[in-house]
Amino acid sequence: MSIESIRPQLDDETCKKLAVWLCDNALKTTSYYIQEAYEALKEYAEKGMTDEILGNMRDAMQRPDMSEREATVLTEGELRRGLRQLAIWAERPRDTNARFFRLKYNQVNWEA
Repeated sequence: MSIESIRPQLDDETCKKLAVWLCDNALKTTSYYIQEAYEALKEYAEKGMTDEILGNMRDAMQRPDMSEREATVLTEGELRRGLRQLAIWAERPRDTNARFFRLKYNQVNWEA
């Protein structure tokens, strides 16, 4: 499977959901606002791994030598993990974590 294969799945709504999930799960050790994660996901969906995204990842992970390929593989892995979790919550809307996710998602001011 190509590392670029996930990008076509990243429509606007999916980017919003993944931004909420990422900020609660994958980005716990970095300070991202949901809006920032959403903007980065939209950029990633449109352009793939950019110099800005790569630089941010290098800084956040304290890995100045991280290659673009490594960053893309890591990003794709996290996005796949997020998509799987979102699918589970869609199948089980009464799950406590699914409810908390929807609550957080609905609290975001996407126009800000």
